[in-house]
Amino acid sequence: MSENGLMAISQTAIEFRIMLPDIAREIADEWKYSPPYDFYNADADPGDYREFIDPTFWPEYFYGAYVRGELIGFFQVDVRGTFCEISLGMRPDLTGNGLGRAFVDACIGQTVADLGSERTLSLSVASFNKRAIRVYEAAGFVKKRSFIQATNGGSYPFVEMNTETHEEQK
Repeated sequence: MSENGLMAISQTAIEFRIMLPDIAREIADEWKYSPPYDFYNADADPGDYREFIDPTFWPEYFYGAYVRGELIGFFQVDVRGTFCEISLGMRPDLTGNGLGRAFVDACIGQTVADLGSERTLSLSVASFNKRAIRVYEAAGFVKKRSFIQATNGGSYPFVEMNTETHEEQK
């Protein structure tokens, strides 16, 4: 069991709250991932950092994710017609512990609750992150294309994944 008692969570235990600037700054400044996942540290790219902490850059749907009042992750949805690009992250000490699928399913469920099920969901993930790719595939995403993304002071291979419409998660 993790020190915070979150060895197992269900998607229904996750509560989404509108992101607040102080919570976004806490995530950006304090959440530090171990290598090779330090690639995802918010301060790894100054532009990404600014977009994460400055509400003027936020999409309409940006949430903190909580279990029993404890911040466990974040989730964003950028809506473009019937297409939704999602971005999400879990607190570093919770990653790699089998909690990802419940978290992703809860994020999908929140998107359905906000926007309905007739949406194509899309996300991009660094190609090296096989752990996340397996979770996304288990949640119904499929690889659509590989591409090179300029970020973190360089250019890196990424995978775009998406799913067609998503019915309510049970």
